[in-house]
Amino acid sequence: MTTVQSMMLSVCFGAVMGTLIANVGFIIKCAIDTHKEKKRKKNEESADKAE
Repeated sequence: MTTVQSMMLSVCFGAVMGTLIANVGFIIKCAIDTHKEKKRKKNEESADKAE
């Protein structure tokens, strides 16, 4: 493998891994936001019923 091919492979691998890590982080963030929203709605409904 030439130096250029090795560099291209490293760049492509780094880009793919960076994208994968960013996507996993985004999925986790969305899951947390969804959970917080459900919890907030549940608390609002229980507060409305208590009144």
